[in-house]
Amino acid sequence: MAQQKWQVDGPRIIEVGDAQERVAALQVAIVGGHVGVVTHDDSPVARLEVAEVEGPPLTVSWDGRTLRVLHGKDATDSVIAALRRLIEEPGRHRAEVSLSMPAHARTTISTVSASVVAGGLRAGLTVNTVSGEVALHDVSGRTKLNTVSGAAECVGLDGDVKLNTVSGAITVQDSRIGAAKLNTVSGEITLDLRNGRATLASNSVSGDVTVRAPYTGYAVTATSATGQVVVDGRLLAKGRSPGTLTDGDGSLQISANSVSGSVVVLRAAASGPPTPQDAPPNGDR
Repeated sequence: MAQQKWQVDGPRIIEVGDAQERVAALQVAIVGGHVGVVTHDDSPVARLEVAEVEGPPLTVSWDGRTLRVLHGKDATDSVIAALRRLIEEPGRHRAEVSLSMPAHARTTISTVSASVVAGGLRAGLTVNTVSGEVALHDVSGRTKLNTVSGAAECVGLDGDVKLNTVSGAITVQDSRIGAAKLNTVSGEITLDLRNGRATLASNSVSGDVTVRAPYTGYAVTATSATGQVVVDGRLLAKGRSPGTLTDGDGSLQISANSVSGSVVVLRAAASGPPTPQDAPPNGDR
């Protein structure tokens, strides 16, 4: 099909997709305001509701596969030129948008200060923000979250995660994560996991990293100049050379590097019978 495009400067509803052209991907890029994404399983159609637009119109496009919602970027702009203009005039770029998407649409959301609420996605999610607050719930697949100073609350993630923050706090609760890559300068990162078998890699300058999981054993390798590394009540000696702490079957594997931030690993009570992901290796019982 020929690409469809709309210029939206006020409240409007747009629906795209059908049984022949299913919505497979969503890309949203706005500056200020709010982005909300919910999902449904009973239709290939995506529904966009625009409640408010300030500044230039939203550019909405649909190519038969991907729905794009962009604010403040003209076709003749380079990405750098568009970002420079948006940062110089942030008060003039604001939009309130809500989307109802097929659950398996791959989704990327980028904002400067706009808040993001998204849930129900089944093909992973990428969120990039400077200072916007982020709330994610019930997301399956790979989750990538990049924030400078915006705080993020995540509940019910299921899959691998990559979390990057400068000073914004990131909290992940009631989640099942196989592998995690955590990077922070001064923001705190907290993981509260339902599963005890996971592989985590953490790099921190002064931000604290806390992990709580129902593990049956651990293998922790950590380096910290002045911060504390505490695993299940055991304190790892400070110093630049890597130190290790091990116990049990080593089901929770953590590699952590920190300058002055602390790394704390807490044991949680198991919430139910072990899943295949949590089962001991080599069929041991």
